[in-house]
Amino acid sequence: MQATSKPVPPFSPVPPFPPFPPESLSRLLRQWCIAPGSPPPAAARLGAWFGWADAIEIAQVLTTPPGSAVSEAARIKAMHWASTELERLQAELASSFHHTELAGESNSISDGATLKDLLVPYLQHFGQQQRVIESRTSTFRALLRARLTRASDELARLAQLDDYIERAMAAPQLRAMAGLSALLETRAQKHYAADPRQWRARLCSDLQRLLRAELDHKLQAVLGLIEALGTHNPP
Repeated sequence: MQATSKPVPPFSPVPPFPPFPPESLSRLLRQWCIAPGSPPPAAARLGAWFGWADAIEIAQVLTTPPGSAVSEAARIKAMHWASTELERLQAELASSFHHTELAGESNSISDGATLKDLLVPYLQHFGQQQRVIESRTSTFRALLRARLTRASDELARLAQLDDYIERAMAAPQLRAMAGLSALLETRAQKHYAADPRQWRARLCSDLQRLLRAELDHKLQAVLGLIEALGTHNPP
């Protein structure tokens, strides 16, 4: 009897909703009355981040026409994988952001302890979660690029460009995200001055919102790659 192949089920390119409300970093900063600076033009920023060797390699990628190899099965499989992994990553990080002990801290005023001392566990948790975000999103992005490479030559070229961009932006991104700890301290000082008893709960809320915003920021490139998978039209 001749084997019959099963049709590939249709798949929506729309990523799943995260298990927590979306949080835009720029919007959050504006809500906290922190005006974002005016960045220089994108071309100027890229010129500062890329070295000559990087520029030459990127130019070669952009000027070399991609091949015509396409694997629709690999593309559909990659879309299924990306959607599942994105949902799992968001759910696991949402659980990781919540710190039961910090959230359950007493509202009593601590005798003899300075605010700086009281903030230590909050800042430690925040820094540790930032490292988790960086590690998990970078790994996910690299694995996604590998799947784009197997889907088509055009998507392989996109994956190669994304790899260059990620490496070039790694140091500036780390410097920018490192400044969020100081912002969290400023928020703590504001909450403590307003209410020395209820400041912990408000700080925990700010901490989780800031982590969700950083995760949202780090996932923008990943969502772009997923969108490319879903909208790619093979020749």
